Amino acid sequence: MDDGSSAELPFLCGVFELVSDDPGRARKAISCVRHADFADEERRIAFQMVSDVLSTVEAPKQHDLRRHELYGRCRDTYFQCLTESTANRTAFGLGVLRYANQVRADAVRRRVAFAGMDLQSLTASGQASSAEILAAAEAVKDAALAVEQEKKPATLSDAVDEYLANETTPKIPTAFAPLDRICGGGLPVGGLSVFAAPPSVGKSALALQACLGALDVDPRLRVVWCMGEMTMEAMARRATCHWSTRYGQHRVSMESAERRSDLARGSSIGLKMTVGDRLQLVAPPLSIGKIEDAVVEFGARLLIIDYIQLVEMEAADRRAEIDGVVKRIRRLSLERNVAVLAISNISKGVGADTRIGSIGKESSELDFAADLLLLGDPDLERDQDGNRLVRWMCKKNRHGPCEDIITRFDGQLQTFSDAHVSPVDDFGGWR
Repeated sequence: MDDGSSAELPFLCGVFELVSDDPGRARKAISCVRHADFADEERRIAFQMVSDVLSTVEAPKQHDLRRHELYGRCRDTYFQCLTESTANRTAFGLGVLRYANQVRADAVRRRVAFAGMDLQSLTASGQASSAEILAAAEAVKDAALAVEQEKKPATLSDAVDEYLANETTPKIPTAFAPLDRICGGGLPVGGLSVFAAPPSVGKSALALQACLGALDVDPRLRVVWCMGEMTMEAMARRATCHWSTRYGQHRVSMESAERRSDLARGSSIGLKMTVGDRLQLVAPPLSIGKIEDAVVEFGARLLIIDYIQLVEMEAADRRAEIDGVVKRIRRLSLERNVAVLAISNISKGVGADTRIGSIGKESSELDFAADLLLLGDPDLERDQDGNRLVRWMCKKNRHGPCEDIITRFDGQLQTFSDAHVSPVDDFGGWR
């Protein structure tokens, strides 16, 4: 009988990867597995080593593992895990809990097999006492019950226990009151939010406003922004204009930012000092692997994809490609506890009455996977300042009221405001 486990090595690869990247997730993974669950002796020692380090070092690094007293006894496994995880960066870390469950299930099955072999040996020997045979039979029964328990499907009771263990769904506030209100306090962590609209409505501007607001609210927040078409210069210019609307600064228009005026330079310096290196930009071409790597390595809690139809992965056809991207992004949000905001183009003919399943371009998967889906519907007319109203129709919302947001978009400032609140009169500060 093969007493090994195909999941043991991938599990250790994932844990070793997470030791430095996400020690909290690594601790959660090792709590699902016991020392005795490993069939391979050296892997058992490696598991003991990483468990010791995670229990004694708050923010461990790889050198903490190499300094451990057990390192010499599991060096081959350690380097094998490093080689495997380097070649498949993030793949093992993302699936570590799945591998943990498989290790545990394999251990339970081995327990049944070995208990059955022990009983067979005792009865075949003809020398075992009745008590010994009964004890061996009881061991088989216990092992079989453990298998049944392992296969037991989740129930509503399990769901309620998990629900009660968390007081609220964690959120990332964006400081844009209308958006935070319908989301119940901010973008849901572990959730997928979607801004869908025709071109030139301001969906990227709204996402950038939410991103900068979130970074302003939480000085520890890290964000990854995936740039499908926007250039670095365009990103800096838009961010500079929006940032000038904060903290009572003189407002900087897109034209002023284009000229690199003194006020534009001042706003951009303030932006850099506040946000600094906490916003990482992923340049095109975008691939799903590239995005996963960036989130894991940067430790991001907010991921923004501008826009999702530009993300590539190998697939048989275009629809399958987009469906696959959405599924991978959804899994990433759940397994890494990341709030994801995806910007999406819309299919032809989409309007106010279009239902879920027909909004996202080239795939219906995005509509169904989204926790929040806002569809931008702009007014054709602009006011005397060149601004226009944009109704963000709430097509779906799992975390709050399904209410539309009525906004006013100032293209010169790259800023949305609540249309129900009077606009600021003093725009004489534009330079």
